[in-house]
Amino acid sequence: MIKKTVASIAFFLGAIILPSLASAHGVIGQRFFVESVTVLDPFPSDEMDLLAISHTKNNDGSSTTEFSGGIAKRLSPNLDLGFAWTYDRDSNPSASGFRDLNIALKYTMVRSPEHEFLATAAVEWAVGGTGAASIVGDSHSSLQPEILFGYGLGDLPDALGYIRPFGITGQLGINSPVGNAATNTSALAYGLVVEYSILYLQSFVKDVGISWPFNRIVPMVEFAGSSPLNGPPGPASLTAFPGLTWAGHYYQMTIEAISPINAASGVHPGVQALLHLYLDDMFPRTYTWTPFYGVLGPTQK
Repeated sequence: MIKKTVASIAFFLGAIILPSLASAHGVIGQRFFVESVTVLDPFPSDEMDLLAISHTKNNDGSSTTEFSGGIAKRLSPNLDLGFAWTYDRDSNPSASGFRDLNIALKYTMVRSPEHEFLATAAVEWAVGGTGAASIVGDSHSSLQPEILFGYGLGDLPDALGYIRPFGITGQLGINSPVGNAATNTSALAYGLVVEYSILYLQSFVKDVGISWPFNRIVPMVEFAGSSPLNGPPGPASLTAFPGLTWAGHYYQMTIEAISPINAASGVHPGVQALLHLYLDDMFPRTYTWTPFYGVLGPTQK
């Protein structure tokens, strides 16, 4: 049902707003990276997760549906501030409520358009006490400093042309509690996204004749996991999220499977979907205003 709904909305909006070849969001050189659902992307942005939905079954037979959203605002070409929220709706009503508010600050340190590469420093703050006790328990804040990157394989020789549309983004950080460290465990948090851009293939490698709307599809797979660094020993968790993104001019739609790789991640698969808006292209003269750099304008020119 979620997959059909996502596809229907994408095609309906696409019919109204015919997208141009250039795309918004994560552009570095000739490379366009779509917004990932689980792994934090490395691009400072003026964008919004209007709605993300995930549904999984729990070990006790109950199910959990998460509704989340977020918004980011650039303060300079390389710096943004973002806010994200999540509401858990469990089949057991007593276990439903908001998670702690998440605040993220990102700063891009290195940009190399000719090599389709960028590196970004970030810190995420889960604000303790802002979530429901039924979800987060005895809540304490946590901080997660991290390094993010994006890299496109456009440097490969022409003989490997069909591999050049691949792009990867990654995340590596340490999540640590703030206060009450004796009962909270620090963890190494990591993620990787591998995507294959049909737009890149047809624009910069070879036009293989895939027409709209299928030329806007980006197959991708995300991997996200964590490993404890202190406290009681425990196994690392790792989950894969294979899926598809349809990227338009002002928005993208994503549908992914939730596929636990080991028991520490849970034993039941699920599904998640995202509707993401490119606010910089929707409102280029207003939402892209910054206090020191003026109006940055849209991502696509």
